[in-house]
Amino acid sequence: MDGNNKTIIQTLKKIGEEIETVSLSDRNAWKGIFNQLEKVNRDFPEEISELSKLLTLCLEGVKAISEKSATGSLVLVEAISEGLIALEQYLLDDPDRELLIRKAAQALGSAMGRDIGEWGWNNGSKPVRWEKPSNLSLNDVAALLIQLEPDDLSGLACLGESLNTIAADESYPESSRESIVQAAKKIEGIIEGSVFDSDSTMKEVGRLIEEAMNAMEEGVKVERRPTPDSIPEDEEGSDEEGVRSDYLPDDADPDLLSEFITESSDLITNAEEALLSLETDPEDMEAVGTVLRAFHTIKGTSAFLELTLISEMAHHAESLLIRVRDREIRYTDGYAGLGLRALDMLKELIQSLHDALEGKHFLKPEGYDDLMRILADPEGAGISDEYVEPEEPSLRTHQHMKGTRQVVESSVRVRTDRLDRLIDMVGELVVAHSMVAQDRIVIHGNHHELLKKVAHTGKIVRELQDLSMSMRMIPLKATFQKMARLVRDVAHKAGKKVNFITEGEDTEIDRNMVDVINDPLVHMVRNAVDHGIELPEIRQKIGKPEYGIVQLSAYHSAGNVVVEIKDDGRGLDREAILAKARERGLVSGETSLSDREIFDLVFEPGFSTAKTVTEISGRGVGMDVVKKNIEALHGQVEIQSEVGKGSVFRMRLPLTLAIIDGMVVRVGGERYVIPTVSIIRSIKPDPKDLSTVLNQGEMLSLQGELIPLFRLADLFDIKGAQDDPNQGLVVVIEDNGRKAGLLVDELVGRQQIVIKTLGEAMRDIPGISGGAIMPDGRVGLILDVDGLVRLANTGDGEGINES
Repeated sequence: MDGNNKTIIQTLKKIGEEIETVSLSDRNAWKGIFNQLEKVNRDFPEEISELSKLLTLCLEGVKAISEKSATGSLVLVEAISEGLIALEQYLLDDPDRELLIRKAAQALGSAMGRDIGEWGWNNGSKPVRWEKPSNLSLNDVAALLIQLEPDDLSGLACLGESLNTIAADESYPESSRESIVQAAKKIEGIIEGSVFDSDSTMKEVGRLIEEAMNAMEEGVKVERRPTPDSIPEDEEGSDEEGVRSDYLPDDADPDLLSEFITESSDLITNAEEALLSLETDPEDMEAVGTVLRAFHTIKGTSAFLELTLISEMAHHAESLLIRVRDREIRYTDGYAGLGLRALDMLKELIQSLHDALEGKHFLKPEGYDDLMRILADPEGAGISDEYVEPEEPSLRTHQHMKGTRQVVESSVRVRTDRLDRLIDMVGELVVAHSMVAQDRIVIHGNHHELLKKVAHTGKIVRELQDLSMSMRMIPLKATFQKMARLVRDVAHKAGKKVNFITEGEDTEIDRNMVDVINDPLVHMVRNAVDHGIELPEIRQKIGKPEYGIVQLSAYHSAGNVVVEIKDDGRGLDREAILAKARERGLVSGETSLSDREIFDLVFEPGFSTAKTVTEISGRGVGMDVVKKNIEALHGQVEIQSEVGKGSVFRMRLPLTLAIIDGMVVRVGGERYVIPTVSIIRSIKPDPKDLSTVLNQGEMLSLQGELIPLFRLADLFDIKGAQDDPNQGLVVVIEDNGRKAGLLVDELVGRQQIVIKTLGEAMRDIPGISGGAIMPDGRVGLILDVDGLVRLANTGDGEGINES
């Protein structure tokens, strides 16, 4: 390829991208496109006159749009795009370049109402007229049908002949041939003039051809899918493992597919957020642009990778949004639902493609063909753009964000297994450095330079640790966006109106925790909408706004990430929960429980006070799983509620699962680690500050406040520990506003601690959240501050050493 052709191809690509995104109403933009095409026309090789003629047609089409003299502009835009692609492929020496040029010319002529049947070729080929090719496939027939108009009798005759030829081919499945025969008869009816509505008949022909193609997928042509008897013995079982599917090209590149999956997932996430915003504000053209860019990128990349299922779905979805952008239709509830259905289908296709990379088949999802038909003709499927006043959307979304500067940053994708390996190695480095720093030679030797170098190395290790941990953190934004879609769907089904507010979605959390908290969030958000928020008419009767509020927020607190789901609905019925618990034998009739203890009963397996079971919720399945998942992350979940005013479900999660900053304490011969973020202070208690309170045990007076005092030696049954508080130290810890004092023998020092899991056998020990390797090689236990504070405040500390 010479340099001139290369420049022309690049320019054509650029113009094609502009055409896909520019609004039909932007006359200046179309004039700019016309000027660019004129320059290409001047630079075009003169010896290829056919291409110059096609380029002239493209110029006429662009000019017609810029002057507002074109009818059916969307069809013309598609035809111009097809023409530019054909020009590119011709210059790239595509084997089918002449066929592409002919098809593009016919599409442009049809879109502009031009007769180009006599348009000739300088290379001696026949004039560009519709003629029956010798080996037309069913896919070619479908492409031909799209370009035909009901009054193009020459093209219809060619189409009819091709259909009859395919119908006579016994290598096609019988069911396919039956549909093809029916389609051919309808084409004959149009040609003979015996059909009243040609447009409807053409749509019916398209449906029949699609049915034939679907049937062919079940039993592909004999020569393409041989029977076992026809496979030579040396070929049987020769298929390589890997990506195998009817819908995936045989030469698919797994690396390119993997990149496409990652990119598409991000695009779909952004598009979903924009679609939900657009449903709330149909005039938000910025949201329309976001969705269009996502669909267009997915369409282009999938077409390049020959992923026909994805490219066709993205193309139809993009066409719907183009109509919204060009204000041909208004984005009413019906179109909003259709747009989200198309997005869901793309999600399913991307997931199927991901499964195909693992050796499964890339299958067409159920409902794909029906959705394609609706997208092709939404109005024919009963979708209208007429507003029904004063109907409002069932979901309003709001984001509360602190003022931030938008900074454009470059990034690079790293495989997660490499990142995990890096974190592990940094953890080992932290342990190794602690061993060196605590070595007797370093501590007791008179080596000032060595101490200085060890301290400097420690600083570098801490910075490296902080940096590596930040690489593992990702914002909760994507998870929150999924919840917005969930609220929208549940509100629609339940007939409720919800004002959904998100706050703190830029709060970061350990990457490994994101997937685990997704299911708990789904359960709690769904319950907030279905059980918490009342129906609009009920809310109005009791003096509440028609729209209920569900607020999802995240923030940092004492070294933890707190995620809250708050609603202003009916709240939890304390008495109903207690009655149900007594009915199931969970509590005795005489037991007196606090509100927190009563609300915690909803986490019991199968517990539900719902009077009716719906398809959304009410079966008592889920909240026990919520608690189990959160506790598996060393987190806690708690409930606050008031009847008639609403509920708050609060999840407390550790900031990371890998490394923490901890204070090492000695109790007897054992070492324990207390997270430093939970430590308020350490004191040597004065005897006059110690007292015993009836039914509450030992208490410590701290600045006029009485707090429970815990002896870790008694708690964990440790021998040889200091028993006299006056001779030991008290470490004051706090969690969620509640305080407790821990009696220890000695503060060993502050260290970076690499968290190690203790396994199933020690998972449920109260007051312990994990283990760590100490600098001397021994194992120390990491204390669960929340669990200890809760035990201290309930006076149930004796249960630990019993377990």
